Amino acid sequence: MIRVENIYKRFGDLVVLNGVSFEVPKGTTTVILGRSGIGKSVLLKCIVRLIEPDDGKIFIEGKNISELSLKELNDLRKDIGFLFQSAALYDSMSVRENLAFPLVRHTDLSDSEIEERVKETLRLVGLSEAIDKMPSELSGGMRKRIGLARSLILHPKIMLYDEPTTGLDPVTSKEIAKLIIDMQNKFKMTNIVVTHDMVVALSTADRILLLDNGNFIFDGTPDELIKSEIDMAKKFLSTSLD
Repeated sequence: MIRVENIYKRFGDLVVLNGVSFEVPKGTTTVILGRSGIGKSVLLKCIVRLIEPDDGKIFIEGKNISELSLKELNDLRKDIGFLFQSAALYDSMSVRENLAFPLVRHTDLSDSEIEERVKETLRLVGLSEAIDKMPSELSGGMRKRIGLARSLILHPKIMLYDEPTTGLDPVTSKEIAKLIIDMQNKFKMTNIVVTHDMVVALSTADRILLLDNGNFIFDGTPDELIKSEIDMAKKFLSTSLD
């Protein structure tokens, strides 16, 4: 489904990605774990060409995204949901309008069909009552849920989560992790979750990649990570788990 081959990215003298390669099989969840500022989000944005890598290739459903025209790229992006760290809601729009916007822009659904899709998706994330609220009226956890709902509204084949629990308390973080699992069980999407939250990593992943100094220093299952003798893995486990 997703194949990343020898991706390099640097900003000035700072090497962020140094020949990164991995594959994400269809219908699975891969977690990219690492410290804050290590390049995880940069890698995620390279996958959808929000950032252009300096070298390397990225394939989605067999298509080399660097060779796609803007129209072809935008068509591909319709099948990709992206939950940004900030949830990226439009502050001037209500929750209803935020969720309806991509449907109006990218589908031929009628007004009544759009309204039903919006309500259905809000039910999935447990926030039906928030439909007429403005983003400023939402808590951090609610904003994340609404951001996830908007990412899911087009029924994507692929979901990309960029630090989905950043800034949230431990209880809300666990709720978001459970929601990621629930959405995966329901829609069987192909997921990449970028995080430094070990609880999220261990609970959602089929496979974990640990990024450090521009490349992966671990590639395996959650159980294998727990048993790993890699110092960085031990640090994450000791500081993230009670």
